[in-house]
Amino acid sequence: MAWRVPRGSFLAVHTLTFISALYGQVRGYRRLTIRHAVTANELLPREEMARISATAFQGRVHGAIAQFPFYAERVRAHRGSLPAPGETIRPEELPVWTRHDQRAFFEQQERPSDAMYAHQTSGSTALPVRFYVTRDSYEWRTAVMDRAYGWGEAEEGRRSLHIWATDHGTPPLAQRVKRRVHLMLQRRQFFDAFQQFSDAEKLACCQLINKYKPHALVGYPGQVVDIARYVRDHPGVLTWKARTLVCGAEGLQPGQRELLQEHLVDEVFASYGSREFMSVGMECSRHAGYHVHSDNLVVEVVDDAGLPVAPGEEGRIVITDLHNSAAPFIRYEIGDIGVMAPDEPCPCGKPFPVLASVDGRLQDVVHTPNGPVSGLYITFAMRQFDDWIEGYQVVQDAKDRILVRLLAREPLTPERLAPVAALLREGLGAGMAIDFERVPELARRRTGKVALVISNIEEKS
Repeated sequence: MAWRVPRGSFLAVHTLTFISALYGQVRGYRRLTIRHAVTANELLPREEMARISATAFQGRVHGAIAQFPFYAERVRAHRGSLPAPGETIRPEELPVWTRHDQRAFFEQQERPSDAMYAHQTSGSTALPVRFYVTRDSYEWRTAVMDRAYGWGEAEEGRRSLHIWATDHGTPPLAQRVKRRVHLMLQRRQFFDAFQQFSDAEKLACCQLINKYKPHALVGYPGQVVDIARYVRDHPGVLTWKARTLVCGAEGLQPGQRELLQEHLVDEVFASYGSREFMSVGMECSRHAGYHVHSDNLVVEVVDDAGLPVAPGEEGRIVITDLHNSAAPFIRYEIGDIGVMAPDEPCPCGKPFPVLASVDGRLQDVVHTPNGPVSGLYITFAMRQFDDWIEGYQVVQDAKDRILVRLLAREPLTPERLAPVAALLREGLGAGMAIDFERVPELARRRTGKVALVISNIEEKS
């Protein structure tokens, strides 16, 4: 249930959300204050939202320089001197903070007094990092996450099924009971994504959807695409079609949104996030890119020298956390390639800037005798054949040979595969041997995400 109050007021939320926020306020977490600000920010003029974000950026930079000598030395080495107190700093004056920087920083860091917990990335980039998160940052990141889910009609209190990773340990009974009650009040259920999704699992998920009748689904694209293909190939197995789907943790490949909307849900919303920051951006109803949560993060797209590229140009994504004072996540290179949209109002009216696309991970690399080639080339090539290729994955054991696994609507024939191989060789080199294999599903990492490139020679190169 939601209270009937004017739009823009935090009171227009599920009752449980308000009670939780009130509890967090009483405990000193500023939860009600932060939730109200996050709700109100969505109605601000674009110029005001940009001013708030820029002011917070300056405060975060000066705070990190004063708090962390390790980071201050990086800044000094990059720009020649430290900025004076109160001096306005342009983002490009600051170094890009890399995973190597964060790993070295964390090794010498003592736990900050305001740290709520320590966290670690999943290691999907082959270079996991650890970091601390403050209570204030936690409240901000959960608040903007809930706001984003609201755009996809999957907010707390709306009946939703999460096809997501679940904890495989056995927590104490009291903790299990508390979580079960909380999920019941949230009107959320989970279907474990830590599986290889055989037909038995796909059928079980469809049966749960039919029984639970969720308004929204939330899940990894790899799993929900598999379910949509199963529904397509087994007419009648799904009798309930959810209204929306929020996809996260990995990108949608060409043609997958259409597949999902035809067989599984009415409307798909793509989200962009990470372990370091939780929700970074979310599609609105226009589906023209990710609205960045600029009241919590600053997102830039830069070139190899750390200088901003023009809107519409591809570059490296770097992110600044405006509220996590336990780590110098300032211009942190997340490992993704993306494109910023022009600085123009979105027809939806939201005041947040738009990240037009996230096109792949820097770490997805195919090794060739002539040097590494970005996995983005694989994505580019496969987009040309999305009329019959529904998914793909590259497996590499040698620098002169790859295996391309394909989710294909039709059997693989020499005539179909010849143009695919030719286009791949344009980027990978004429000497690259390319084998193809039609598969019922793609291999996943331990977390349940689908890997674009599985390389067994990366450490040797």
